[in-house]
Amino acid sequence: MNFVNDKQIEKTHRRFKGNKMTAIDKLCILQDDLFKEGMKYNEYENYIQDKINDDHFYYKHLSSDHIDFLKDRFKKKNTKKENKLNLKLSERNRKNRQISLFKDKKRHMIYEQKRGVIDALFKEINRTKAIGITRSTDLLSNDPEKFTETKKYLFTGGRYFEGSDKAWVNIYQKLVSNNNAHLFNLHSPSSLNDHVYNR
Repeated sequence: MNFVNDKQIEKTHRRFKGNKMTAIDKLCILQDDLFKEGMKYNEYENYIQDKINDDHFYYKHLSSDHIDFLKDRFKKKNTKKENKLNLKLSERNRKNRQISLFKDKKRHMIYEQKRGVIDALFKEINRTKAIGITRSTDLLSNDPEKFTETKKYLFTGGRYFEGSDKAWVNIYQKLVSNNNAHLFNLHSPSSLNDHVYNR
């Protein structure tokens, strides 16, 4: 890191109007610059001690109270920065947890809704007299994760849909739709998110 040096103290006084700055004021400004550049507290302690040992102008007349003041001031700035960072991390973790919980809730609701729709489809298929459709769904699974395989056993083929098929066709279309909102008789992913959020 390229920490500022004592020569920069001379430049910092330009930030203030008038000539009433004390040596400790100038050291506080320098401290702010050091802090912004990323200096750590233990580095700052060593920095001050080195300046005192080297008999630098702005440090050689400092009292122990002034040194303690500068160290305490730097430590408070460092603590405040750490607290702010911890707060941001805590908030980020809280939001990530909320998102995770929402996704789990949504996944579970879709799974259960789809299972119910599959049961409704089986019920309609069992009562239809149409040709080309399985006569019984008793041995078929209503597990949504297995529906891709299950639907292969629903139709025996060799026919066109008829008007009498409307009841089960409407249900079937919900199951094969790429939009999960249709399972809930909704029309968009955002409306599904609202539905999940408000449950």
